[in-house]
Amino acid sequence: MVDDWLPGPSGQHGWAAEDRAGLFMSRTGEALRQFDGFLRYLESNFGYVRGDILEVSYHSEVAADGRRPAPYEPRHCELSLKEGTLQVSHSLRWYRARLPDDTIYHLIGYSLGGVALFGAAALLTEAEPDRWRGRLGSLTTLSAPLFGADLGVEGDLLAALGFGALFPQSQAIRELIARGSSPEHRARIERQAERLRAFGIQLQTLADAEDVVVTPADAIIAPPGERERYVLSGPRVPASLGGRNPFGHGPLLGNTLAWVRMARLIGPRETR
Repeated sequence: MVDDWLPGPSGQHGWAAEDRAGLFMSRTGEALRQFDGFLRYLESNFGYVRGDILEVSYHSEVAADGRRPAPYEPRHCELSLKEGTLQVSHSLRWYRARLPDDTIYHLIGYSLGGVALFGAAALLTEAEPDRWRGRLGSLTTLSAPLFGADLGVEGDLLAALGFGALFPQSQAIRELIARGSSPEHRARIERQAERLRAFGIQLQTLADAEDVVVTPADAIIAPPGERERYVLSGPRVPASLGGRNPFGHGPLLGNTLAWVRMARLIGPRETR
């Protein structure tokens, strides 16, 4: 068992499997709430318990034994993509140092969380290959702009009234938009994905066909002839959000087909 860094009466976590989730412009605990439907699916069909699901943070504090995850707020999501990736890496290292050495980690990230987890996996496997070899079982991203956010001509208004108006100070958003028009960035992501697969990580990048913020072209890493397998259709507004999403971003969170794909990749809970 490992003490939880999350505030409140969350108690201690078990260690059979780990799933990570992060959101953009969210705060501590939001990822667990947004993934509530999927977590209940895992519990009912694959034998997991809530304590198996751990959250990473976009924020950390210096402790005697290194950097400890700390509660994060929306402002922590506005920093550079490099800083967000480093913070998520701190969380993963923190869990790695405290959970049993043979723990298998399954990473799941939505939107910016997927970008940060992909970057953290690439960073950790390159910097500490011996420590992470055989420990990172899978990485699933949901509507994550891994290639950046190439809004195109039809997205000009969204860029002005959506990203620009809602997150005018967000360095991460500005960087994502810049990445979307960079062939060099796309080639770099493709190389990183190939290396992660060679490292033994099962990589699954999912997108929604009607997501107008993060299109399948910006979210899916797969050969052109295979991309359709990772494009899912679902409700415009997931039930878990409990409200309207005017920008059409996030329906995968409530898509049961996505739950099935993720759960099958993770597999049933192992008895220890």
